[in-house]
Amino acid sequence: MFLDLLPWKISSAMDIARGFSSPKNLVLIRAPAGSGKTSVAIAYLIYRAMLGDRGAIFLRTKREVEHALGIAKKILERLNVELLIVPTPSKEDFCVMGFSRDLIKYWCPISECERLARRKYSDIEKFLRKNIFGSLSSYVKLFASDRRCPYYVALSLLKKANIIIGTHSYFVKSDLFEKLGRLDIVVVDEAHALLIPKTYEGEIESIKEGEEIAKIALEQGTTISRYVVALGRNMDYESAKKLAEYDAYMGADGIDVLLGNKLIKIYVPKDLIRDRLSSVRRIILMSSTLYPSSFFRLIFTNNSLDHELVVIPGLMGGNRKIIVLDTNLSLAYSMRTEETYRAYATLIQKIYMKHKTKILVFCPSREVARSIAKHLNVKPTDRLGEEIVVTVFRGRIAEGIDAPGYRIAIMAGLPFPRIDMMTRKIIETYSNVYDVDRKALEEAFIISSTISALIQAMGRVGRGEEGTIYIVDKRAKKLLGSLMS
Repeated sequence: MFLDLLPWKISSAMDIARGFSSPKNLVLIRAPAGSGKTSVAIAYLIYRAMLGDRGAIFLRTKREVEHALGIAKKILERLNVELLIVPTPSKEDFCVMGFSRDLIKYWCPISECERLARRKYSDIEKFLRKNIFGSLSSYVKLFASDRRCPYYVALSLLKKANIIIGTHSYFVKSDLFEKLGRLDIVVVDEAHALLIPKTYEGEIESIKEGEEIAKIALEQGTTISRYVVALGRNMDYESAKKLAEYDAYMGADGIDVLLGNKLIKIYVPKDLIRDRLSSVRRIILMSSTLYPSSFFRLIFTNNSLDHELVVIPGLMGGNRKIIVLDTNLSLAYSMRTEETYRAYATLIQKIYMKHKTKILVFCPSREVARSIAKHLNVKPTDRLGEEIVVTVFRGRIAEGIDAPGYRIAIMAGLPFPRIDMMTRKIIETYSNVYDVDRKALEEAFIISSTISALIQAMGRVGRGEEGTIYIVDKRAKKLLGSLMS
C-alpha cells in the first residue's frame, strides 16, 4: 500500500517493497543502482509515520541526504498530513559563527557562544510540521533565525521528529544515535559503506597525552568535560584538544586497530547491528553492492542473527544500457603495456565516433589514465567539460557529481583495489573476530570493493537522458556474470 504514495512509477518497486514487507526484524536488500531503493524507503517511512511509528534513514553523504529530503518533499506535497522530518546536523555545517579553530568536542561551551542562550524552537517545530526543505542550507538558515544556534535547535528537534534523515555517522556512533530518541524502524542506504565502520581515528601520542591530563582532572575531582572547557577558556587550546581527543577515544565503541603511530576504532558490523537491534524494532540494510551475498550475510549477521536477504537481479537500474564488450583487452597489472594503452585509446576513439557525443572514460589508476589519455591526445582530468574526459575510478567525477551532457561512459579496465596497510590490518582483525580464513575474507572484500567502485562510476550517466555504458576488460564477464543476469 505504501507504494501508492509515490508520485512516479518505479519498475522494480514491487520487488524492492518485498524487503520492506518482510516479517523479519533484520532485512538485507540488494537491488540495482538507480532502481528506486531510496524512493521506496522514504515512501515506506512516511506510511509508517502516519501509523505512528518513528523512523530514520541513514545515507552515506550530505548530498544523498538532500536527495532523500527532496523525495520526501515531493511525496508530502500530495498528502494532507503533518509530519516532522528533520535532517541530522554536523557542527561544521550547522555552525554559523565562523570559528576558525577546529570544532573539538565541547567547543561550544568553551567559546561561550551567545547563540547557546536561545533554545526556544516551538515556532520552528510548528513550521516544519507543514513544510520540508530540499537543502541543508535552508534548514541552517531557518534554525539560525532569531540568533539561535542551528546545531542545538536541530538536536532538540531530532527526538520529536517523525522521520529523521541523516548520515551514516548517526547510525554508527552511539553518542549520536542516542540523540535520536527511541526509533521503531531504521533504514540504512548504501549499507556496503558499513563494511568498515570507524568510530574513532587519531594519533596514539595525543591519546596518551590526553590520558595524563585526564588524570589531573580526576585528582581535582573534575569531570573531563568540565576540564576541557576550563582549559579552553584559559586559552590552553592544545591541552583542551588532547583531553577532548582522549575523551572521544574512550567514548567510541569498537575494537582498537593499531596502524603505526595511529589508532582507529572499528565497530565490528555484526556487533553494531546486534546492538542497534536491541533498541530498534526493525533494521533494513540496502545497497546495490551487497555482493558477494554470503560475505555480507557474514559481516552483518555473523550467520546467527535472524534475517532475510532480498535480491533483485541486475547491476544498474534507471535509463541505462550496459554493454560488456567481448574483448581480449584487459588492464590487469600483467597486461599494462604501451600496446594495450594504444589499443584502448583506439577503441575509445571508435566509440566516440560512433555516438558523436561527449564521453567519460574511467581508468583503474592515474598512471593508466595518463597513458591512455596520451594516445587520445588529451590530458587526464578530474573536471568535466571536454569531449573526451579521461579520469579514474574512485575519483572526484566517479564519486557522485552530476555529469550533464555526458551520455556515454567507458569502463576502461576494472577497479580492483590495492589493499593498503589499514585495510589489510582490518581484514586480519575480522578474520579473528569472525573466525574466517583471511585469504577468503580478503578476496570477498576485493570483489565487493570492485563492484562498488564500478557501479559508482557507471552511475554518472543515464541519470536523466538515456545512457550507454561500455565495460572493456576480458575479466568483466566472469566477474559480473551473476550480477547481470
